[in-house]
Amino acid sequence: MKIIAIDAADCPTIKAFTTRLKDAIQALPGHGSSIPAFVDSMIWGTGVSDLVPPYTIKVTGKLDREVGRFARELSDALEAARTDRRTRKGEDIPVVLEIGRR
Repeated sequence: MKIIAIDAADCPTIKAFTTRLKDAIQALPGHGSSIPAFVDSMIWGTGVSDLVPPYTIKVTGKLDREVGRFARELSDALEAARTDRRTRKGEDIPVVLEIGRR
């Protein structure tokens, strides 16, 4: 499985974090910055990123409080979408967002 690291110390804002995340998943122009946009491209495969699963994105370093909240919500949403896809389509998309210790 491919491991991609994002150092949260380089992401003082949610915008900076989502920009780094879009770079990590090789998002195509026009990719949104919301949690649903990332879920769509990372789990449902709507064709707005070039990185192909399986992969794990590891977020390390000290997270700003808002960035941390966004990252945790995204991690939870990705896991819920994986479960939903397994239920609906009988297939798993092995994509994980892991958040390291503060």
